[in-house]
Amino acid sequence: PSATPFSGERKEGRIMTAEVFERELLRLGEAAGLQLSEEQAELCCQHIALMLEWNRRVNLTRITDPYEICVKHLLDSLLPAQWLPREGLALDVGTGPGFPGVPLKILCPDLTTVLLEANHKKVAFLKMLLSRLRLKGLHALQGKWETFPEKPDPLCRKQYTLITMRAVKLQPEHLTELASRILAPGGVFAWWAGPGENLPTVAVSSLRDASMVFHANFSYALPGASRPRQLFLWKKAPPLTHEMSEK
Repeated sequence: PSATPFSGERKEGRIMTAEVFERELLRLGEAAGLQLSEEQAELCCQHIALMLEWNRRVNLTRITDPYEICVKHLLDSLLPAQWLPREGLALDVGTGPGFPGVPLKILCPDLTTVLLEANHKKVAFLKMLLSRLRLKGLHALQGKWETFPEKPDPLCRKQYTLITMRAVKLQPEHLTELASRILAPGGVFAWWAGPGENLPTVAVSSLRDASMVFHANFSYALPGASRPRQLFLWKKAPPLTHEMSEK
């Protein structure tokens, strides 16, 4: 790990190095039951260091304190992995500077992950990030989720195992127009909700497509947070057989 100042960021008046940041991530992860290797922690650290460097010129995140980044970006992305598929094809909608898609890819190397972001400056950052991290099976695409299935890129023609969405307001169309079209049968749509947030009524009562079925919701605690975070999951139902469709 680098011993240089961690993008010049300070914690409690002291310069935080990359090495200190990695140790903090490993310590907090272990306390939360997260199995993260030193190599994975170093990759997460590279992600954050590059994000903070670019953040001085491009608005990527409002959170710049290293400890808060560790908790509110990295741990919040990684802890829900225990309830998600760990292999297959994943789409991260509205990924911003790469959350939760990049940390999940680092933790689950058997995932092939597509980072979808509409903001071209953030996509420029993501493409630079991918060239630095050199992780196989990690892609960045510019565009809106509404037009994703119609884009000419071959990645938009595939069936997905997982869709993740964090820090994006849930709309019924995320389930009926996106998830129902691109998820493979049994595929999972995962939405990160705010602390104490209940399942939106619109996401249950307004579904026009019975192929997406609410599966479960889970709570998890972030260090120092007063209320737990929520993760809501839907699954793509298997197609009706010919015999069942005739009944």
